[in-house]
Amino acid sequence: MFPIHVAVAVIQNLEGKILLTRRQEHTHQGGLWEFPGGKVERREDLAQALRREIREELGIEVITHQPLISITHAYPEKTVRLDVHSILKYAGVPYGMEGQPLEWVSIEALHDYPMPAADRPICNALKLPDTYLITGPDPKAMKPFLRSLEVSLDQDIKLVQLRAPGLSDDEYRSLAAAAYKLCQRYGAKMLANASLGLIDKIDTDGVHLTSLQLTKLSDRPVSSGKWLAASCHNQRELEQAAALGVDFCVLSPVLATASHPQANPLGWDQFSEHLKHVNMPVYALGGLDRKHIPQAKMAGGQGIAAISALWAQG
Repeated sequence: MFPIHVAVAVIQNLEGKILLTRRQEHTHQGGLWEFPGGKVERREDLAQALRREIREELGIEVITHQPLISITHAYPEKTVRLDVHSILKYAGVPYGMEGQPLEWVSIEALHDYPMPAADRPICNALKLPDTYLITGPDPKAMKPFLRSLEVSLDQDIKLVQLRAPGLSDDEYRSLAAAAYKLCQRYGAKMLANASLGLIDKIDTDGVHLTSLQLTKLSDRPVSSGKWLAASCHNQRELEQAAALGVDFCVLSPVLATASHPQANPLGWDQFSEHLKHVNMPVYALGGLDRKHIPQAKMAGGQGIAAISALWAQG
């Protein structure tokens, strides 16, 4: 069964709220809230379909947009492929041209609205920033480490993976407690990259699994109220992460890196191809910095993850 290709728009107002529309009761998934959009017709490309659907549904003109996430979801009666784009600029005031109710919703409240299953990964993508900091070296020297972390957070880092493989469990717990307080002060989320035995003993916003940890798990190790992320290097690991219910992944290496010269980089084409088969936000990692964010997004990624490019020297 070929999937139905759907163009989907994420429209944000000046207050940062997202526009949702409610499906008519008589339609497929009727009564549920969704991000506006519709089917890509024959002889249309995605951009043409996006502009036409939003004009017909909401009476506004899409001016500029960029990819956010692609999702393929199989319902019992049909399969859909959603190409979701963030609308960067539009003209006009949205109105329910087909009589559908509209509502502006804060990003934090999106999960409170009943939605089709295919739309749910979009909510995670909207909550995540386009940079994911993996903490740098020398975690045993706590004061300099925390100073570098604070400088990084002051540069608008909002998502942090606390990685300190050389520490004992007790040392990691002490570092995590101080780092978490610092992240909270700056409004950033911190995920712990630690032994699975430490997960319930650390205050954190979530857990980041290594690829080895990922392969050993059959159940989600944290509650749905916390973020779960994973490191992946191939399609098999991405599929394992999806089966486990991971919220987002890091896929590497995209480009060659000095730290892992033996690794064969994926390149942007293979990175993009891998993402077509998973329904979750994915960060590109490996030889990247902030200037690669637009390229990562065009390839279907959430943004970039990095150590040296995002880790400040305190």
